[in-house]
Amino acid sequence: MLSVIIPTYNQAECLDLTLASLANQSVPANRFEVIVVDDASVQDVRAVVRRHEDKLRLRYVRQVSNKGRAAARNLGVAQSESERLLLMDADSYAAPDLIARHLRPEDDAGPEVVYGRRIEPSWGTFARLRQSLPAEGDLLPMEGDHRDLPRPAGGADAQDGADDGQGFDVYRRSAWMFGFTHNLSLPRDLYRRVGGFDEAFVRWGYEDTDFTYRIYRHFGRDSSRFRYDPQALCYHMPHFRDWATEWENTKPVLPYLVDKYRHYDVEFFTHPSDNHRRVARTLPFYEDCREFIRDHPARVDAERVRKAIGLPDSATALWIGFDVSAEAADGRATSIDHAAPHGPGNPHLFGVRTPYPDGSFDHVVHLDLWRMLTPIDLSALIMDSLRIAGTALFVQSKGVRRVPPGADPADEIGMIDDLDYFLSMVNPRYDAAICYEDAESAVVRLARRKDSGQ
Repeated sequence: MLSVIIPTYNQAECLDLTLASLANQSVPANRFEVIVVDDASVQDVRAVVRRHEDKLRLRYVRQVSNKGRAAARNLGVAQSESERLLLMDADSYAAPDLIARHLRPEDDAGPEVVYGRRIEPSWGTFARLRQSLPAEGDLLPMEGDHRDLPRPAGGADAQDGADDGQGFDVYRRSAWMFGFTHNLSLPRDLYRRVGGFDEAFVRWGYEDTDFTYRIYRHFGRDSSRFRYDPQALCYHMPHFRDWATEWENTKPVLPYLVDKYRHYDVEFFTHPSDNHRRVARTLPFYEDCREFIRDHPARVDAERVRKAIGLPDSATALWIGFDVSAEAADGRATSIDHAAPHGPGNPHLFGVRTPYPDGSFDHVVHLDLWRMLTPIDLSALIMDSLRIAGTALFVQSKGVRRVPPGADPADEIGMIDDLDYFLSMVNPRYDAAICYEDAESAVVRLARRKDSGQ
């Protein structure tokens, strides 16, 4: 059996259509239950639920005050009975076989978490929904799910995970980014093991990303525990959206996520916050570069850098790189050491978005990791570094080259080698110069221009 959890705040008309679509499923009504959680709506949601009680195993619960979707879903799960949960929204019109696709046989050893597809319908498609679902070929180009993958050559289904070279499998390494709870199922036991939804999320946005990221971490950062099934289909019903206000309300959430996890997964996800596919493409590349730098014999160590740049004994500094923990031993420095295990005392951040307050340090010292970042992420790293510190120092180990010694050029690791170009890129905005150089390393110093306001 399946428990369908639907939180709602108002949206009475949408909820009416959603419940009608669930009453028209291909499986018998005794195979699933529906829990509607009213998050202190002003509209009469209870009356909408009553209209469908004779067709569905339906339960209505109400929160006495508006607490947000995270708290509403937790309450709905607490009221449910099945061992598998389907998380939906009140504005998700279900295809007739949606429940059947989320029901799992007891001997099914497939991925624990299943994402369904959501179509953003045109007005024409929306008008036809209650008569019949449109065929895939009848949908307009704009009607789709941004998670859809191109179908591989040979006709295999997109969910097989193949990549025909024209698209990118966003699920291969970053499936957690695409888990939206308008159409997602998982075992109740897994929900319980990761602690349900974080009720600190009160306003719109990212409570579902936080939830799926904790599942990802629970399984040791294993994306194979997630599956996208584009045949498990629902339609996102039209409703008024004040996007400017909603995105403005999410701004405090992004630093909260970074501070909560202090891992580069979430750090890059939150910068920028509007292009998950770009992040899914770059994260695997960054991880490969990170391991390449970690194991490279020509990587300059932090002690040598400290002696070379001669930071004053009284200076406070944040060191980001490999084997930098010793720099924090005197209490004047803080380290983000990618050679040491990730944990509460040792974040694994690159510096693109850090949880430190403005002006926390005199200096931020970046050892090599900065060199593989795309221009958009490198720009963010520079700006955040000069938010939390007066100067930023960028260390280049000259022996850590784009192509390892003796390697095939096809194995090239794309990293900045041309410091002159880097200086030309940042000099219009910042004071930038090479402050130290020898045969093994070079250090670029960046600082805000006194007259720029930056």
